[in-house]
This record gives sequence, structure tokens and C-alpha cells, in this order.
Amino acid sequence: MNSEANAMRAPGRITQFFLDARPDDWGLLLSASASAYGVGLLAMLVLPFMIGATMSGLGLDEAQAGFLGTVEFLGVTVASLIVAPFIGRLPRRNLALAGAALAIVGNGLSAMQSSYETLLFIRAAVGFGCGLALAAGNATVANAENPEKLAAQMSMLFVVLMVVTMTSFAHVSDLWSFKGVYGALAVCMLVMALFIFRLPQGTGQVHSTVEHPHAHRGILSISGMFMLFAMFAFALRDTMMWAFAERIGNGVGYGPDDLGMLFSVQAVIGIVGPLIATLVGSRYGLRLPVLLGIVLTGMVTFTILQSSKALVPYSVGVLFISGTYFYALSYLTALAAELDTQGRIVAASGGFLVAGVAFGPAVSGALIVRGGYELSSWVNVAIVAVTLLLILVPLSAVGRKADALPH
Repeated sequence: MNSEANAMRAPGRITQFFLDARPDDWGLLLSASASAYGVGLLAMLVLPFMIGATMSGLGLDEAQAGFLGTVEFLGVTVASLIVAPFIGRLPRRNLALAGAALAIVGNGLSAMQSSYETLLFIRAAVGFGCGLALAAGNATVANAENPEKLAAQMSMLFVVLMVVTMTSFAHVSDLWSFKGVYGALAVCMLVMALFIFRLPQGTGQVHSTVEHPHAHRGILSISGMFMLFAMFAFALRDTMMWAFAERIGNGVGYGPDDLGMLFSVQAVIGIVGPLIATLVGSRYGLRLPVLLGIVLTGMVTFTILQSSKALVPYSVGVLFISGTYFYALSYLTALAAELDTQGRIVAASGGFLVAGVAFGPAVSGALIVRGGYELSSWVNVAIVAVTLLLILVPLSAVGRKADALPH
């Protein structure tokens, strides 16, 4: 009888498990995702198409095209860091909409340009607008009733956006070169701006969590600074591999069509990572999921960098890129949000993440020139170790916060 009763109760527990994973507030989820990812980090997803199309359309070399991306990402970083200390007092919806408007206009103007120097200036302005939207969207996570759950669901939508953009922008780039890519960016961001109108203006419109002991110091707290540098190291390590993933694929024998298929499949599989983070949430705290995410992403990048002449390990590594990355990013974002309910640390974390993205290719490229992919892979291991050491400080701060809560 007991076994039959347990069997009858099991489906109920499973159903409840998935019911718990449903968004608590669809408006909050969609608006925060649209602001942080649909505008703030959209260019990061389409960077390969943007650079390739600009090179062919304007006759640029790799250095010139790469510098366009660097200037844009530095604009994102600067904007995020400027507004982060004040994000608790700023009207976030207005800030995100202003950033989106600047990015939309900038992308439209970019599609009309034929001057490289003018384009550099415009892309920096676009990056600044994206940085405002990224900071506003990320800061909202800090005031959610369940930051871990919201961050994971936002990452899941980011993966969906990645799947859509990798398919659509490839065709746009083939048909209309860089003008089409920049025009499509403007259109996508315009659509995202419609969702941003649901973004809360400030902390009072969403749930608030308990402050940790040093929250009043925000970004300049020890835990805050260690969190930001951990985000930088995490993105630096990831982009060191991502920038050369296609070239490594060519080296193991994949053609352009095969690589396109492989990367599309890994993007689809990638939704598993944030889905797991959504279902698990904070059931096991933050320490184990965060540390596991950093280690798993490091293993994937190490495998790919070590597989410059091995097709099977390379293929397996690529299939796990998005899943492990977005799983880890979900929990890292949640950790930054838990440190400061005003959202200052998590707002700045997006800027440090993008800074890592901006510097990753240059660092990896220099290492590959000196010692090949082998050297880059072992430096990857060292950066994973540094990231783990850095993240222990904010994890400890959140642990003290949890101990201070009434039981």
C-alpha cells in the first residue's frame, strides 16, 4: 500500500516541481530580459555576422573590423559602470528606454555609413546606449522575490534569442551585407523596446530581499569588487575560446555548412543549462551551483582549445558551450543580485562581463601566436582557478547574509 501511495503522489510532486519553475511575473521577466539581453547584449550574439559583413562591405581588414567590436563593447562597459552606483535611485524604465532609443538610432545610422571613422564613433554611441539598457535590466534582478529563478529564466530567453539570431542574421548578412545586419539590429531592438515599457521604474515596484551586512557599500565593498572581477575573468576565459571556435573547427576538418549546423545545434541544446537552473533554483543554495558552473565552463573551453586536431572532442565540446555558459551565467547573475538589493553590483557586473568579452580575443590571439592553442588552453585553466578564488569572497558574503536571516 505504501509503495502504491508513493507512486500516486510522485506525479503530484513532479507536477509541482515544474509549476514552481513558472515565471512569478511574466511582465517583469520579459521586460528585464528585453532590456538586459534583447538590447544590452544583442550585439554580442551577432558579432560574427557583424564583423564579417562589415569587412566585406567596407573592405576592412581583421584588425579594423575587430576594433569596431571592441569600441562598441567598451561603450557598453563605460555606460554600465557610470550608472551602476546610482541605479537604486534612477528611473530604470526611462533609463532603459533612453538607451534603447540611442542604440536603435545608432544602428539605423550605421546602416547608412560608408566611412569607417564615422562608423567607429556611431558604434561607440550604440554601445553606450546598450550599456544603459543592460544596467537597468540586470538591476531589476536584485529586487525580484526569487533572484535565482528570475536570472535563470532570463538566461533561458537569452538562449532562445541566440537560436533565432544565429539563423536569421546569417541570411540577412548574405543578402544585404553590413547594412542589413545593422538594420536588422535596429528592428530587433525596436521590438524589444515594446517590452521594456513594463520594466519597473525603481525598487519599490518589485519584491525586496534582505540586505547583506555590507550592502550599503555596494560596488566598493570587498565582496562587490571580487564579484565584478570574477565576472570579468569568467567572460575573458569564455571569449578566449569563442573567438577562435570557428577557426579550430576548420582545422579539424569541418566546412562552413557543417560548422553552421554544429553551432545551431549547440545553441538549441543550450537551453538545457538555464532550464536546469530554473528548475533547481536556490534549492541547494548558491555555492555549489556557482562553483560547478565555473568548473564546467572551464572544462568545455579547455576541451575545445585542446582539440585543434581532434574532431570528436572538438564536436562534443562545442555542443556543451551554451548549456554550461548560460547555466553558470544564471547563477553568477543571481549571486551579484543577492549581494546588493539596490542592484548596483549586478548592474556593474554586466559592464565587467562585456569588458571580458572585449579583451578575450586579444588575449587569446596573443597567446596563440606565442604558443599555439596548447598555451591558450593552459592559461584557460589558470583563469578558471583565479575565477574560483575570486568568487569565494561574494559567496561567503551571501552565506553570512543567509545566517543572519531569522529561522
